[in-house]
Amino acid sequence: MKVITLVNQKGGCGKSTVVINLALSLALAKRRVVLLDTDPQRSSFDTIKVRKHPLIHVIATYTNLYQILEKCKLLYEYVIIDTPPHIGEVVSTAILCSDIAIIPVQDSPLDIRSTKTTVELIRKAKRLNPKLKAYFLLSRIQPRTVLAKELSEVLQNRYNINILKSYISNRVAYKHSLIYGKAVSEFSKKDPATSEIASLVNEIESLLHEVDE
Repeated sequence: MKVITLVNQKGGCGKSTVVINLALSLALAKRRVVLLDTDPQRSSFDTIKVRKHPLIHVIATYTNLYQILEKCKLLYEYVIIDTPPHIGEVVSTAILCSDIAIIPVQDSPLDIRSTKTTVELIRKAKRLNPKLKAYFLLSRIQPRTVLAKELSEVLQNRYNINILKSYISNRVAYKHSLIYGKAVSEFSKKDPATSEIASLVNEIESLLHEVDE
């Protein structure tokens, strides 16, 4: 079982959008997936529940996360965790139990500065879980702009955490698909958003394979 946590203390970075699309895309690829929504706002949980035929198991949980993860070990290949936009016990536990922690961040100086607390929490978790890998994910960006390139370089240099090659743009398809509790690939296979998510899934699976080696 592999645990992937999306975390950032700043809201509005597209965290739940990535969580939902990642979980559903893995399930569509015939992986056994459970989504744990630890945010009291329950955005991921409520969105998946909109589906007439749930593709994945989704659990809203705000306590006892470690015990729930233990129960998932024999049932699932992937656990995708959505976290609240603040630091607390459930966030610390999620990061500590993860194989990969992904920090979605927008290409804005304010967003880059706000990641400091999240990065510090990940560094503390690595002392107890040396196998934990952490990556920034550029989210809700305008791709191929000078600003995005410059800020991504600042982000990596400031925090010494690698940035995923994949990125998530600010596209309408993400919003439309979530209305129906769907991944973008279910909503429109031709939309560029579908290629973005496919790239992200492939990159994460490749990184998880490296962890196993």
